[in-house]
Amino acid sequence: MAKKLQQLKALIHCNFSIILSKCFKQHPTLMIMKFIQKNYLVLFALIFSIVLGAKLFSTEPDSRSHAVLVSVAPHKFFVEKIAGSTVKIGLMVPAGASAHTYEPTPKQMLDATKADIWFYVGEGFEPKVRAALKSYNPQMYFADLRQNLDLISFHEGHKKCCAHHEGHYDLHYWLSPIQAKIQAQTIEQALSRIYPENAALYADNLAKFHQELDQLDGEIRQMMNKPHNPYIMISHPAYAYFCRDYGCQQLSIEIEGKDPTPKQLTQIIQAARQHHIKTIFVQIQYSSKGAKLIAAQIGAQVINLDPYSENYYESLRTIAQAFSSQPPIPSPTKD
Repeated sequence: MAKKLQQLKALIHCNFSIILSKCFKQHPTLMIMKFIQKNYLVLFALIFSIVLGAKLFSTEPDSRSHAVLVSVAPHKFFVEKIAGSTVKIGLMVPAGASAHTYEPTPKQMLDATKADIWFYVGEGFEPKVRAALKSYNPQMYFADLRQNLDLISFHEGHKKCCAHHEGHYDLHYWLSPIQAKIQAQTIEQALSRIYPENAALYADNLAKFHQELDQLDGEIRQMMNKPHNPYIMISHPAYAYFCRDYGCQQLSIEIEGKDPTPKQLTQIIQAARQHHIKTIFVQIQYSSKGAKLIAAQIGAQVINLDPYSENYYESLRTIAQAFSSQPPIPSPTKD
């Protein structure tokens, strides 16, 4: 009974933390007023915790739900390729939202408690949520998809994309088909551990998925081998793993999750001209204000890409086609 009370206390604390943090992000002098205006959110958190508390004290035996959770949409694709129809897949960060700044809603927290496995990526919102879910459901298995990856450190000459990561590594690692194969293996191992009756199916599907990823890698290499400008100007630095695999270099407009200052904007415009940038790539999850300003100055076009797309194969091919279609850097003129 004492353990159950501790679990309920942890859930209430977590949900109050999530909701009150949203209520109190305003100026301190407005805190009380905002809290009163949004008091219904706190009541919702209480209802949420009471519902979970009732489940905690239930005498019904625990059973697997055959539901799993992923943080970002590309990994939903990965799980589907391996698990097929044997599991239901929940997505934590919805389409169009930034995984770097996302905070789950109380409803998402409630839905997440039904999962047997969470495949997480290392984003800043995850530790607090993991702690709450683990307190409620100690049997939930947490699979860290960074395992065994050749991660790119922000201290290895790569600019940090934001201040919300759990650690010091670039987390857009699914954009490398080579690293995707390792993530797929982590997924297969977790699924087989929790659902051993399907282990043979998962192993077979993993082998097929690996073959498809090898084929995708070959297609991208063929596209990226044709003459093109290897410098990629992007609004958000999401392509470090892609660039490492295929020999390009990203030039980021965003600096640690923020639009550039006027001084930084001038420097970026100079770099764009120096590297003969004719296209600037943006994504819906982040501001394109700086990209549009720079494009207007240098006469470049702005193209939207979505590295968080659930359609992984189409997304990678679209990215490769866009990057490889940039005109080659002109040869120096001879005097």
